[in-house]
Amino acid sequence: IGSMLMRHVEGLCESERLFTSTNQSNEPMQSLLEKMGYKRSGVIDDLDPGDPEVFFSKKVEKPQKS
Repeated sequence: IGSMLMRHVEGLCESERLFTSTNQSNEPMQSLLEKMGYKRSGVIDDLDPGDPEVFFSKKVEKPQKS
């Protein structure tokens, strides 16, 4: 279900790069994002005390319009 939701969001994305984030403790989401081609792009501390927010980005491939 998670990968289907992410593919749907990618299809809605109008920019060439998509950013998302999850808590460091959410290993299943991090694994899903990495399997889908997302790259870690940074960490922010203190959003949730003791559980940093990990940011990911992915270049979104758009079909060429004819």
